[in-house]
Amino acid sequence: MPRPEPVVALDTGSSIPPSVQIFEQIRAAIERGELSCGDALPPVRQLAGDLSVAPNTVVRAYADLRAEGWVTSEERRPTRVAPRPPARARASRRSALQTAVAAFLDSLATRGYSAEEITAETRSQLAHLE
Repeated sequence: MPRPEPVVALDTGSSIPPSVQIFEQIRAAIERGELSCGDALPPVRQLAGDLSVAPNTVVRAYADLRAEGWVTSEERRPTRVAPRPPARARASRRSALQTAVAAFLDSLATRGYSAEEITAETRSQLAHLE
């Protein structure tokens, strides 16, 4: 059976650095179960070439994933999804969502939208997700 490859797509217009985008997308794929314990990540050079970024960008993302306990790596072996996700993963995911929603709401309030307008549009958009 072929190994799963995480789907990583960079938003070149984003202010978020490419290494952080790679980190976040791979971490999210692990959290969603798209990547499982022991699955190999693409080699650094392959992913860098696929995304048209410098290999050091992927090395940085993989190092951050390793430092947070999402992946393991050994010299001359593929980087793999760690046996267990970090214990803080759920709290970290919730915290990231809270931060993103707060920043989004702050930006809307700054642009003059009322709480009622924001609530109505949010409900409308959420209905499309279900």
